[in-house]
Amino acid sequence: MQKIPLKNAITGMKLSKSIKNKRGMPLCTVGTELNENIISRLSDAGITEITVKGNPFGEEAAVKPVGQQIDELNARFSSVEQDPLMKRIKSLIFKCLNERVKESDC
Repeated sequence: MQKIPLKNAITGMKLSKSIKNKRGMPLCTVGTELNENIISRLSDAGITEITVKGNPFGEEAAVKPVGQQIDELNARFSSVEQDPLMKRIKSLIFKCLNERVKESDC
């Protein structure tokens, strides 16, 4: 099983954990096969992550804490810090990470 962002869900995936809304009411049960309608309804209900059967995106696709992502970003760009283009790319990725943090705080 793998926890993935709902935006990465695709038709045919099966849930390995039930999904409940904020009030604890069940929305989908274990084994539910996702389709476009279910994915859309979960999104409308404010669900941002789901747990699906198998490992559809490999270990690297698992959602990592933002701090860990920033550390990895710094490590990956450490050898090209003097390159203006690479510095700009790193800045844009960092901006996207920060925006994702702001969205999850809402």
